[in-house]
Amino acid sequence: MPLVDAILIFSDEQAITATAASTNVIDFGEANANLGAGTPLIINFIITEAFAALTSLQISLQHGATSTPATELVNLPAIAAANLTKGAYIPEIMIPSQHLRYMRLYYTVAGSATAGKIFAYIGNPK
Repeated sequence: MPLVDAILIFSDEQAITATAASTNVIDFGEANANLGAGTPLIINFIITEAFAALTSLQISLQHGATSTPATELVNLPAIAAANLTKGAYIPEIMIPSQHLRYMRLYYTVAGSATAGKIFAYIGNPK
């Protein structure tokens, strides 16, 4: 695992066997915490345990004014189970410069996942 500040982690080897939100919600500290110009921030994903029995996984970035954000900001296309192997890096999400105070990830499972874990965090582009 990369060395990452705990406040920048959405999912710390979170088991994803059903549709669910990320374990952690990130608080940017201001109502309209817009990043503005500069180096973009990226959400990186690492599969820490291979997924099994699901068809695909879709990940969305949600934001909101409260600590239970539910408005979708960015959606990744569905990721086929064959691409969710241990150690795999899946597509990154660039955090849009315009967003609200709170953010979380939302994992939508297609099929019946019996295993699979993700480490997801905010970092710099690879």
